[in-house]
Amino acid sequence: MASLALHQTQALLPSIRHSLFARWLPRVVISASLALPRPTWSIPSLESLLELFPPFLLAVPKKKTSHSRKAMRSANKGLKDKRNIVNCPGCGAVKLAHHICPTCYSAVTRQWKAKNRATGSEIPDMS
Repeated sequence: MASLALHQTQALLPSIRHSLFARWLPRVVISASLALPRPTWSIPSLESLLELFPPFLLAVPKKKTSHSRKAMRSANKGLKDKRNIVNCPGCGAVKLAHHICPTCYSAVTRQWKAKNRATGSEIPDMS
C-alpha cells in the first residue's frame, strides 16, 4: 500500500516541481539554468523512498496493547520501602536520615519569630 502511494507520487513530483519553480522564478532564469552544462556525477538513482530505510524503521504496532500486558510491563515500577528513617536525637520524633527534623525546626523557627517580634528587628540574633 505504501509502495503504491510512493510510486504514484514519484510520477507527480517532476510536474509539481516544475510548476512551483515556474511560479517563483522568471522565465529568463529558468531558461539560463537549463542552458548551462550540468555536471555529471555517478550517483545511483533511487527507485523509491523504501530503499532509503531498512524495513524495521517502518515497523508499526499491529494490535492495541492489552491492559494486562501494560500492567505486567509496569509491575516492577512499584513503591519501594524507605530504609533511611531514624529517630531525632533532640526530640525523639521520626525523621529521614541526614535531614532536619521537622518538629525541631518548627520549634526553633517559632522561637526566632517570637524573639524577632519582641526586638522588632528583621534578622534574628543568634546569641
